[in-house]
Amino acid sequence: MSKIYLYELRRTVRGKFFWGLLAVCLFFGWNILQTTVIRGVAHTAPFSPWTFGAYLARLMPLLGVALLFFQWNQCKEKARRFWSLTDASPAEPGQYLLVKCAAAATAWLLLALGVTALGIGFLLALFHDSVPVGMLLLTAAAALLPPLVFLTGTGLLAGHIRSSLLFVWMAFALGVGFIPLPGNLDLYGYSFFTEYPLTLQQTDPAFSMPAGMLAARVVFLLVGMGFLFLAVWRQRRQKGKG
Repeated sequence: MSKIYLYELRRTVRGKFFWGLLAVCLFFGWNILQTTVIRGVAHTAPFSPWTFGAYLARLMPLLGVALLFFQWNQCKEKARRFWSLTDASPAEPGQYLLVKCAAAATAWLLLALGVTALGIGFLLALFHDSVPVGMLLLTAAAALLPPLVFLTGTGLLAGHIRSSLLFVWMAFALGVGFIPLPGNLDLYGYSFFTEYPLTLQQTDPAFSMPAGMLAARVVFLLVGMGFLFLAVWRQRRQKGKG
């Protein structure tokens, strides 16, 4: 399984689309840093977790499309011919699906790591020891992991049903980032990072997450995991019928 994982990961990372997506993400990230982050959001400092979370949330529509593109790349015709051979092997079919999922998620994490490092490096260059790197990394986890799991699970099931459905889901991943939603319903959390600090009636308040928002993040995680297990179950069932 490790060989298949490395094969899928190399096939994704060595592709021109990965490097093109990385360049686009870094370009837009740099633009957001220079135009929005430098001024801070919701009356907080540029190096506050609130501003850093808003920076990542603004990039999440693009990152979400990238994740679904990686999954589509695994589901297109050439890849399906490869997986038809693995399906004929005696190995457990759900494992192959999880390996593909892990490879796509790893490639996406490399993109996310790139924009996260860009943001932290930008802030360190300007504000030096004032930057709470540990808290920014914690904020990055809160901002990135729920959308990652949600889009991975739903995208895996959609791609397993029909690869063209992933293009519909890409449109959703892109569009939902620009629709104003309440903080608890916002998949990427942009409204939470930019609006919730204003309700605390403090100047540059410490980062905190209310129970409702925390519950919403957990729900996105659970839904994504549920769709992931559903895709694995569907794969096992199809091979069992075969």
